[in-house]
Amino acid sequence: MKYPVPNNEPERLKALQRLRILDTLPTLEFDSIVDMAALIFDAPIALVSFVDRDRQWFKAKRGLQESQTCRDVAFCNYTILADDVFEVQDAHKDDRFRHNSLVTGDPHIRYYMGVPISLDDGLNVATLCVIDTKPRKATEAQLIQLLKLRDILAGIVRAHTTALEAKTSERNARQRGKLLSQVERMSKIGAWSLDTERHVTQWSPQVFAIHELDGADPPSLEGAVSFYPPYERERLTQRVSACIEHGTPYEIECDFVTAKGNNRRVRSSAEIEYGDDGTKLLIGIVKDITDQYEKDQELWRSAHIDSVTGIANRHSFHSEIEKRTSAHSDENDHLALLMIDLDNFKEINDNLGHLAGDAVLRAVAQRIADAIPDNAFCARIGGDEFAVLLTTTGKTDAVAELATELVGAISVPISHEDHEIRIGASIGIASDESINATEDDLFLKSDLALYHIKQNGRGQAKAYDPSITHALEAKRQSVMMVMSAIADERLEPYYQPILDLQNRELRGVEALVRIRNLDGTISGPAEFFQALNEPQCASEIDKVMLDLALQDFGRWKCLELDIDFVSVNASSSCLQSEAYVDRVLNGLAENHLSPSDLRIEVVESVFLGNESADVSIVLARLSAAGIKIALDDFGTGFASLSHLRDYPINCIKIDKSFVMGLGQDDRNTAIVHALIALGRSMQLDVIAEGIETQGQLDFVIALGTHFGQGYLFSKPMKADDLVQFLADQRASQKASANVLCS
Repeated sequence: MKYPVPNNEPERLKALQRLRILDTLPTLEFDSIVDMAALIFDAPIALVSFVDRDRQWFKAKRGLQESQTCRDVAFCNYTILADDVFEVQDAHKDDRFRHNSLVTGDPHIRYYMGVPISLDDGLNVATLCVIDTKPRKATEAQLIQLLKLRDILAGIVRAHTTALEAKTSERNARQRGKLLSQVERMSKIGAWSLDTERHVTQWSPQVFAIHELDGADPPSLEGAVSFYPPYERERLTQRVSACIEHGTPYEIECDFVTAKGNNRRVRSSAEIEYGDDGTKLLIGIVKDITDQYEKDQELWRSAHIDSVTGIANRHSFHSEIEKRTSAHSDENDHLALLMIDLDNFKEINDNLGHLAGDAVLRAVAQRIADAIPDNAFCARIGGDEFAVLLTTTGKTDAVAELATELVGAISVPISHEDHEIRIGASIGIASDESINATEDDLFLKSDLALYHIKQNGRGQAKAYDPSITHALEAKRQSVMMVMSAIADERLEPYYQPILDLQNRELRGVEALVRIRNLDGTISGPAEFFQALNEPQCASEIDKVMLDLALQDFGRWKCLELDIDFVSVNASSSCLQSEAYVDRVLNGLAENHLSPSDLRIEVVESVFLGNESADVSIVLARLSAAGIKIALDDFGTGFASLSHLRDYPINCIKIDKSFVMGLGQDDRNTAIVHALIALGRSMQLDVIAEGIETQGQLDFVIALGTHFGQGYLFSKPMKADDLVQFLADQRASQKASANVLCS
């Protein structure tokens, strides 16, 4: 990379060599300058850089490991050309630097601000610069302070130069002392010394300021140590003793209490030096780092602690599980993960507000923390999800017992303001005895166990076992089978007639889903029933079946077939969205049908759960449009009577399990009789499902049922076959009429 060179480069390099500063050890004066520059700009990197022939060398640095770089990548090449300041607000947008390796790679420079350091002869030998990893622009106040620091640094460099000359040594010493005092005050760094033989201490003014002490006489070593809390003193004393006895330098951060009782954080460092007279001195500095420490602590809390509950967050949990899986080497150890999901938490937020929801999260977090053993680690890893990680020995039954205990503890009502909030929990357990257990293994297995619980009843704990994976794989295959059939237009409605049992005339048909396989065979619901329990998949089936059934019914209308209605099934996922109502009404209009031509069949499970309010709105809109609602599989669900009262039901369909038991169990007869009487008293149509024998037909007619469907009349058939079925029925009726007439 090409870089600019000052016109007076030879003279500048000679002046730099005369300084005899290159490759010298770090010094407090220069370090204090970069600390102050970084503080003024709140920047991660600050440097004092001397620009040599082929390199830039850092006399002082903060936030950078390297002690030098090649000159061809140095931003300071441009600074030493400047008279005042040189600023790069965004290196990515600057053609001079966008391809610079310090921009494209570590330390990823985006912002640079530098001022040249000049000797008395006007030769710029060094720079003071600050660097950031994000674009920005210096404020006026920052520029003023940086220029003041530049002047101080220039003085230090000059002091270094003139210190080499004996005739100015005294003046330079006074100047350096003054500058050091100024730097101390600006950077909150103080220097101190201890004569280890005479036990005489000396403090700079800033050390007194840090201790909030007035006066010029520093305390003894023991007195100085007393400013540290008891829990810090032993650690500090050990470091000081090791330094005095063995010459081991130290640097330590400690809590600190000033003479006025203010809690602070300080960094102290020291090393042994020997005076010209042979005295053994402990030389050190102390820096007030309270502000930076508090910022670092706040950043740590933000990164590791959940702000709502006060327990660990997802980031901390991943770190902990990574640490434990890496250290999991004892064959007797069992690493277990409990994934906890709160049941119906969204309902609390929706009904009581987020403040109540936050109160519940805090209460649950506390209950988990109280219940788990000391070696366990708990965290909130999502909106209403918590996780517990623990290492156990021996039998893993203890993990299941803990999970059960947590389910019980969480379910205890929570008091918030004037409400008593009830919340439940489902817990998926993954326990892996293998020393090769990984974080992904545990998360996957606990997630699968939790998913299994949600699909089969909440409010319990379940440990993962391979059968869960097999069941989920079967469900996945079932869903793939359905979605593939939808994509290839191989989903077909088969129609089962619904007959008036008084005259055996067809009144309507129910559309039942079938899949035409690639080999031409037909698959019924038994071969893809898992997909019917998957909300998204069930919704897609409902939409396709609705469209096809309305198209077929529209065609039958054109053929003037005597069919009163077509009945389609609607799953809970469809009935939770008002968009389904729009689809139904649009479909009727597109096929020139009226609302009375369609009947929607629902099962009682759609009325349960948090979404029942949405279902109620959708059914009300459908009913208001004139579409009849049938309650399918009546008598097998929950709270059936309240459903008949609270929802716009026009028809009940008696489940085939009751019809098949007629004549075999008096209780079935009593139930069917009661259901028919209930329906008729509420002026509802009653349809008996699953009629397969003449005996069953005679029973339901005798009990008062007017409508029925089942294999006794016909199996489900294709749309074209239904046309022939009606023709055959008419022919049979006509033949019967002729016989009667003759």
